[in-house]
Amino acid sequence: MSINPITPNIMHLFNTEPLRVDNNQLTNASGSFADILSESMNTAEVTDFIDKGSTLELMMGETDDFASLLIDIQKAELSLNLALQIRNKVIDAYNEVMRMSV
Repeated sequence: MSINPITPNIMHLFNTEPLRVDNNQLTNASGSFADILSESMNTAEVTDFIDKGSTLELMMGETDDFASLLIDIQKAELSLNLALQIRNKVIDAYNEVMRMSV
């Protein structure tokens, strides 16, 4: 039985590029709601990967910067909360439309 090392399987988690948010994209109202929703979900996913990567780096002893780990955790939590709030608003709007009499 061959045992594969774990390091090559998790290297995609060590993305060192900072997450960038385009302010023009936030203020641009020409995008569709589906684009805004998918962007919110993508942001939540990216920040989660960055958080996992920072945690793995700390656990493997590659870094000792605990403060940046906590910041990455907060970013991931905030983006997930934003995605959940957007989802809740979409469900509320759908339910409101379904209650309308035509």
